Amino acid sequence: MTKISLNSVAQCFTRELADEQYNPTLWTPRLPTEELLPKHIEFTNQNSERYRATVSGGLSQRTFGEGEFSGTIDIYRTQGVAQDAPVVVYIHGGWWQWFSKEQFGFIAEPFNQHGFAVYMPGYRMAQDWSNDAPMESILKQMQLAVAEILNLAVENRAPAVYLVGHSAGGHLVSMLHKTDWSEFSVTQEAQQKLKDVFSIAGLFDIRPLVNSFVNDSINMSSLSAEKVSPLLSGFPSNQTLSHLHLIVPEFDTPEFFRQTKEYHAKVIDSQQECSIFLASRCDHLDVIENLLDENNDVLAYLLKHMNA
Repeated sequence: MTKISLNSVAQCFTRELADEQYNPTLWTPRLPTEELLPKHIEFTNQNSERYRATVSGGLSQRTFGEGEFSGTIDIYRTQGVAQDAPVVVYIHGGWWQWFSKEQFGFIAEPFNQHGFAVYMPGYRMAQDWSNDAPMESILKQMQLAVAEILNLAVENRAPAVYLVGHSAGGHLVSMLHKTDWSEFSVTQEAQQKLKDVFSIAGLFDIRPLVNSFVNDSINMSSLSAEKVSPLLSGFPSNQTLSHLHLIVPEFDTPEFFRQTKEYHAKVIDSQQECSIFLASRCDHLDVIENLLDENNDVLAYLLKHMNA
């Protein structure tokens, strides 16, 4: 495989190099490339169907937003999880164009077991938006969803709300991390509910994807990619944001590592709290599958900072 410098200008990649550097299934030794995604889909579907059937009455749904930005949030609050329990918000991945919140219901299981209510907002796939700004639209939809959850946290007297996102979801929570919530009618009390933010295998500069397989269905422009890139947007002035955690799997691609390091440096330079955690012996997909293991290092890291 082609080795690249951490200082390379990634947005100038050829199509061939971008397709290689941003396809995590090419970089893990766990399974042959052609087996990874089918196995992941099988694992997530089976375990989510199992858990959704198990929780039964502990699963409810709430709507948010209006018009094309409306959506639903699956709420997992099993027996023993109090109304005023702390909240974990999970945003799924899939290059903004695949999968659904239902497919990742299994993620709620370990957090429910540790006393957290879990909220999973769904977003419209990039290729399904009728406008020419699907990426910005997905971000706005998730901002409306989290605004709903933050205000609901006040109503329920929940002490904290934590954001967790994987892959495309990792990118989205990084943008949510720096959102000005006053623009979404979130009260000051509700804004203070937002605690740590965890981006798992996320990306922070979307420009290299414009000339890659990822964009074949999305058709985002270079300008759109710039607007939704955390690396290229500023931070609110004179405001201390929640602690941002960047979790990178050991077997992710060199570009995921480069972007994680660059964004970590930017957040620190902006006088905000940010940490990097290496998910040892994990690749881009099993880093979330392994959360079902009570002894998993990533789960332990998440729970440690959520209980701090």
